[in-house]
Amino acid sequence: MHSHSFTEAIARARAAVLAQPHPAPHSAPKPPAALLAPTAPTQRPTDLPTPRVWQRPAPLPVIPLELLHDLAQLERGPRQLLELLHRLAVDTAHARAYKVMPSEVTLHQSQELLAAALGCHRVTVWRWTQVLKAAGLLDARKHYTTSGKATRADGTVYAVALKEGIRPRLRYADLAHQWRDLDADRRAGHTAWKALQQSSTPTEVDWYLRLKTWAVNPGQTESPLLSDCCTAPQTVQDVTYALPLLGEAHASKRGELVGMLADALAHALNDPHSQRWYCRLIWNAWTVEVEGRAGLQALAAQLARLDIDRREWEDLRNPAALLAARMR
Repeated sequence: MHSHSFTEAIARARAAVLAQPHPAPHSAPKPPAALLAPTAPTQRPTDLPTPRVWQRPAPLPVIPLELLHDLAQLERGPRQLLELLHRLAVDTAHARAYKVMPSEVTLHQSQELLAAALGCHRVTVWRWTQVLKAAGLLDARKHYTTSGKATRADGTVYAVALKEGIRPRLRYADLAHQWRDLDADRRAGHTAWKALQQSSTPTEVDWYLRLKTWAVNPGQTESPLLSDCCTAPQTVQDVTYALPLLGEAHASKRGELVGMLADALAHALNDPHSQRWYCRLIWNAWTVEVEGRAGLQALAAQLARLDIDRREWEDLRNPAALLAARMR
């Protein structure tokens, strides 16, 4: 009797163990393959993520000039000058890739080119500027730089309001900023006088494009993408201002532009044997930009810093090596 009950108990216990298995306390560990084996077959996703590509930023909201100021109080000449400078300030803000529209924009210009675009004398532009300054519609001062061993004026710096209730004002940093390398521009023929001596008769659109190019890259009046050897990028500053154009260039032309910028850097830094390294440097910056980070902006900042060091650091013998060290 007792033996039969004991046998039934053993059978029930064995059935329970087989129905819900539990690992023995001293069982041998499973091999790694068994631990890593998936419990369900792996399925390939049907929708692969779309890679991020560069997209042109949305245009910044612009307040029309008529809503910023009462233009009825101005005479025709000062109003035309203000309209031209306001348009240049808006385009300069877009070229500088501001994430939001600033309250005011500071830009460098040549009064000779402004006078030619407006069809008047440069003294007239100066007089109209004083009228606008007195009315609090803009601020302007002549900008000075060191050329050779002398201090010379290289243009005029303007502060133009882009939002309501702003009285534009130039600051010390605006006047102390090195807007252009006057000696290099003279050697390369990048001067207002040179632009005025051209035999062609520019249209109103041509004049504006020259003023816009100068505002984005002071000293330049022609696009740095032209194939002509006299207008191709030649200085470190040229390359700095041309880097954002990589985002606008067609994919089939981007390699040619990178080669042009790399060649300009190699010769500007007296390092012609390292052109391939400069190509890789610019391509890496573009790759970072495509990934959504500020690769081109970071490279432009390093080039601008190097350009200043070359002018102020008299004992700098190898700027190319300094750039390579900083880019590490």
